[in-house]
Amino acid sequence: MGAGAAAGLLTRPSGALALTDDVSRPPHHFPSLYGTREQFVGSTVQKLPRARTATLPLDNDSAMRFARSLYKRIPAATAGGSHWSNILDSAVSLDPMDRLRLVNDFANRVPYVEDLENYGMKDFWAETRTFFRNGGDCEDFALAKYKLLNRIGFHPDRLRIVLVVDQVRRVQHAVLAVDVNGEAWMLDSLVRDVVPHESAQQYRPTVSLSGPRLYVHIAPKA
Repeated sequence: MGAGAAAGLLTRPSGALALTDDVSRPPHHFPSLYGTREQFVGSTVQKLPRARTATLPLDNDSAMRFARSLYKRIPAATAGGSHWSNILDSAVSLDPMDRLRLVNDFANRVPYVEDLENYGMKDFWAETRTFFRNGGDCEDFALAKYKLLNRIGFHPDRLRIVLVVDQVRRVQHAVLAVDVNGEAWMLDSLVRDVVPHESAQQYRPTVSLSGPRLYVHIAPKA
């Protein structure tokens, strides 16, 4: 299924929800995802080495691509210059929910391509510049969104790349969850809009990561 193929069915969230939240600061605690409890287990590189690209900084090529998409939203006169870094620095002042939508819309334009077709491997976490050049699968979308949001002002502790089991399609999947005002919003390669994570009741998280920090998700006892 291609990126954005499953159209979001919920109304876009109002930016007014985020006015009181400083997303550049870590939250008191990350919201519970899909009814689970997260538990920190250690280093992403050591525990999930295939995801080591999540610990790398955003590359300049990907940053420039995103900045070009923002030129109409953030004119050079407003940004204090036309250099891509000026554009992205100015994007920090946008409402947090607007930033979520801008990043989600931008990344979801990239073609969805399975790792087996791209790299001849079942599971490969591509660098972000490679994702924007070649397309990618679900974790590549989540990783790109993670890095772009971090670049425009979201504290990494607000962001979780979440590996889930989709109990409807019976496949593994990955999404990005973002904490704004104590609510976890979901950015999904298969959904057009930014939606509350509760809208995907079919997802069961197994692990999540925030850059170098890895968490497991523990379901409540029956």
